[in-house]
Amino acid sequence: MDEHPAPTDRTALTGAELDRIVTWNVVRAARFLGQRLSERLAVHELNPVNFGVLAQLETTGEMSQADLARAVHLRPQSIAALLDGLERRGLLARTGDRARGRRNPVRITEDGRAALRAAWAVATGSNDLADAGLSDTESAQLNGLLLKVVGASRGRLTDESAWDWRER
Repeated sequence: MDEHPAPTDRTALTGAELDRIVTWNVVRAARFLGQRLSERLAVHELNPVNFGVLAQLETTGEMSQADLARAVHLRPQSIAALLDGLERRGLLARTGDRARGRRNPVRITEDGRAALRAAWAVATGSNDLADAGLSDTESAQLNGLLLKVVGASRGRLTDESAWDWRER
């Protein structure tokens, strides 16, 4: 039995009740931390998804567009425009026949590696969450818990549109 029933017998939901919804708190925290990372990566003309694409290609090597989209939690239909922009900037290259229905391999370029190295310090520096009220120990604990959730979610994301970050 749910110890926190829905407030159907009252007219107003309280903030304390809303704060007990873990998944809503994760969404709020993700928005805050995502905006924080976006602002910091903007110096390198990257956003968190661009960073994720470059990092994924660097750690995994050449990938198909579809596999890359899944790895960074984008719909395969949404990644083409993002990759077009990174390719125009020389940060990645596509190989093979780009015809519809064909495998479209993507790889990071040397310029992409240089951009990733420059952005890496920003990304790792964002692990310092003192401005969010967390100590280094608490930040490490939070990361450990998030990795546990990420690990459990592998292959279980059914609505990829929930991760569809659009270029701004």
